[in-house]
Amino acid sequence: METWLTTQQAGILLSRRRITADYFNIIAASEGYEKIIGEGVYESGLPYPSVPDFVAYARYHGNPEDTRGMVSEWFGLLDRDYKVWDWLGKQRLNTMQAQALFRRGLITGSGLASELAKIGWSGEDRTNVQELGWSIPNAMLLVQGNLMQNASPSTIINDITKADIHPKYTTKYLDAVLTKPSTQDIIAYQLRKDPGLTGLDSELKRIGVHPEYIPLYQELAQVIPGVSDIISMGVREAFSPEIANAFG
Repeated sequence: METWLTTQQAGILLSRRRITADYFNIIAASEGYEKIIGEGVYESGLPYPSVPDFVAYARYHGNPEDTRGMVSEWFGLLDRDYKVWDWLGKQRLNTMQAQALFRRGLITGSGLASELAKIGWSGEDRTNVQELGWSIPNAMLLVQGNLMQNASPSTIINDITKADIHPKYTTKYLDAVLTKPSTQDIIAYQLRKDPGLTGLDSELKRIGVHPEYIPLYQELAQVIPGVSDIISMGVREAFSPEIANAFG
């Protein structure tokens, strides 16, 4: 038994210009459709804008405050239903916009709760969503503020986590942002503590000095007398002939 295309299938192919209109008419006639009815079947299968599409079109090409008349030219809707379609086609406040209005004092807390309820937030979540509308200072600012207020170490660490730093890394973060002594201060301290500078390497690494530059700081840590001191020492014959020749 031979199987033919249905009129609906033929209509899709015709809309895509894969078959001719004559061939479509043959298919439609084989299913008992008169030519004018077949044309109606074809047109009914063509893509057609939705009601929201027509509402949006009417806002831009007609009266944006009253789209009923223009939409009715394209789509037959009951007045009762059209109110819903018209409302669905309008923009509404989203969560972030409602939070911004609350932060700026343009709506009250109860007004925000009302907007969040309309958006779809459950009653048990609205307080949390309201809290999320506020920005928190970054972790470094929180550390600096807590230090100025003599906050306890536990408070400082706890506030760092509130600024989105993982609890595993809070102490490392705190160590990183706290002020460290300068290289000059470290060198001066090490010279007082141990003129041999045996601990200088590790202290410089702790404040971030690259290992390749450690020898440079070790060299600079060696105190060289000033020009006037060298002259005075030379006058007083403090240098051996070898040293005097070496330094001119």
